[in-house]
Amino acid sequence: MPANSYETQVICKPLALDENADQIMLGINAASSALHISSAPFNGPLAAIRVSMDPRGKIFHVNPGQEELKASSMNMIVAMRRNQKTVMIELDGEETRGEQLEEALDVAFQNVERLHVAMDELGGIEKDELPEKTTTMEILEILEALARERIYYVMTDSTHDKISRDEEIKAIMEDVIGTEALQPFPPADIYQCWSFLVKKVLRETTLSTGIRCDGRRPTDFRPIRIQVDMYKKLHGCSMFQRGQTQVMSTVTFDSPTAAFHPDSVAQLLGSQRKKSFMLHYEFPSFATNDIGASRSLNRREIGHGALAEKALKPLFPTGFPYAVRLACQVLESNGSSSMASVCGGSLALYDAGVPMKNAAAGVAIGLISDENEPETNYKVLTDILGIEDYAGDMDFKIAGTKNGFTAAQLDVKNDGLTRQQLRESLDAARAGIDHVLGKMAIIRDRPREQPKSTVPIIESMRIEPHKRVTLFRNNGYNCKLIEAETGVKISVEDESNISLLAPSQEKLQKALSMMNGVLESNTTLDFAFGSIIQAEIVEIMDRGVYVTLPGSSQRVLINNNHLSLHPIRHPDVLGLKVGDKMACTWFGRDEHTGNIRLSRKTLAGASHPATQQKKK
Repeated sequence: MPANSYETQVICKPLALDENADQIMLGINAASSALHISSAPFNGPLAAIRVSMDPRGKIFHVNPGQEELKASSMNMIVAMRRNQKTVMIELDGEETRGEQLEEALDVAFQNVERLHVAMDELGGIEKDELPEKTTTMEILEILEALARERIYYVMTDSTHDKISRDEEIKAIMEDVIGTEALQPFPPADIYQCWSFLVKKVLRETTLSTGIRCDGRRPTDFRPIRIQVDMYKKLHGCSMFQRGQTQVMSTVTFDSPTAAFHPDSVAQLLGSQRKKSFMLHYEFPSFATNDIGASRSLNRREIGHGALAEKALKPLFPTGFPYAVRLACQVLESNGSSSMASVCGGSLALYDAGVPMKNAAAGVAIGLISDENEPETNYKVLTDILGIEDYAGDMDFKIAGTKNGFTAAQLDVKNDGLTRQQLRESLDAARAGIDHVLGKMAIIRDRPREQPKSTVPIIESMRIEPHKRVTLFRNNGYNCKLIEAETGVKISVEDESNISLLAPSQEKLQKALSMMNGVLESNTTLDFAFGSIIQAEIVEIMDRGVYVTLPGSSQRVLINNNHLSLHPIRHPDVLGLKVGDKMACTWFGRDEHTGNIRLSRKTLAGASHPATQQKKK
């Protein structure tokens, strides 16, 4: 029943953290404790716990440290009330099997009670009561008499789609609100009671008949349509449609330098150092038949994208040579667009030829329960609609492969799920994922064996340090010149290797040819260690002289400290001039930079003139 409400804010501000501190667990439990001891009508205590599983699947860790978490194959956060009632779940797993997830939940239930007891020991003050609005019952009675049957007919008419059902409900509301009986009441109260009545009719109808508003039974899926490789120019693409939820996914390959590198603070807090697989989720306003200005990503889009990426990330191959961007754009939405992004994203990666460990699919599970008997009279719904999410008690998004779950996110609007309700929801999710995977396998059951002709060619090559200096010196002038001429991206992999990303084999060969031409001058300079060479001075500077060696036009710097046995501040004191030839000793190349090392100090005629005057 609608009641008065008051705005409440809880601020969690970390004052100090040690290296193994879990900010999320501290924040949830601190906020719950603050509400529990306050006068706010908080139905607590509620506590959260993190459980991880080692890669062997035998040992579970409660609130693990950073090192244990990095080495784990499952990371789960569970928030629970008393009597094993689950309120929230966040799961990140590497194909975690259902029985392993049940064991992890057992571990969580066994340990969370200690937090409940500790919160109760904090004490607290008497809770406030939210009085029901005096006009609520009157408004509801009027709305029930005027609109209940009309709403019922809309909710049981399976020919309606999302738009037509919403328009019909809106038309009934506008007709009813205009009646004389409702004129004395504030519009805000009327709208609140109207929303309550629409939800109530939908819930009661589903519970009593076992048939949902679109004519499906609780375990039925909406029709699924799948397309792949619609656009030959793209590296990989798919269109996944489930009912009125439609997602287009595209894959783009780029050079390894395009990978995302988090800042140092994020890395210290446990973030991966290099992110080569990125999923971008976009939910434009036209997906819900609305008009809206272009804007930056909101919290909903960021959260949905992170969940879809979490579902696919453990399946992405290690050592894949490309940086991969998977873009999932929602073209139409009527529930569970994030899970449709998992399905479409998996198909697009297969279409691009990415050797994924397994295909992944996702499904949203809902719950509608009786207001008076929520633990015994309820229906678990598979593949929920937007209106079922709006009126129901639960939105449980779960993704996984044929072998196990990879990601899950649970939020509820009731007092929490019983263990039996949670178990039934997981069973429904397992059956739903298998159903969708079967549909996907009909279209593409394995990665493309050969990438498309539009996929760029990537080649790694070893390059000696002194040649690398030639390629990247002067702010990478030679490298940028090759990139501009051929369209081939040149990036550094490590100290000894570089990678070339070319749009075609012809472009790659042209880039290699240009690179060999640039490096040729460096490769011809090779003399016996300690040999004396006649070098020609081409430029005199304050710090030394630039010379060229026989058979090459490459300029080599000889610093002042290598021009004479005695310290000098400028080469002029030695009487050196541009065009002069002088004997130098060849000492090979610097092992770190590859720079040529020449010296004149070992030759007898290189003494300082001032010193010679003193000897006389």
